[in-house]
Amino acid sequence: MVTADLRYCPECGGVMVYDRNSKLYTCSSCGISMNMQQIIEYQEKLRSEKERVEREKRKKEEYLEWWLSSKK
Repeated sequence: MVTADLRYCPECGGVMVYDRNSKLYTCSSCGISMNMQQIIEYQEKLRSEKERVEREKRKKEEYLEWWLSSKK
């Protein structure tokens, strides 16, 4: 039996459907299959990568602001 769940695919953003027999979530868009633990780990990996990129971006912006202000 397959039931719908309100989870979204961490890969493509498609709707994830839970299959009770296999105990896996499968994306209806890209077809990726993951269990709950894999989904959580993947989302945390994406979140930490996004935070790292944001830190680097802020660091560059702060440096540029400092560099431009020192030229006055």
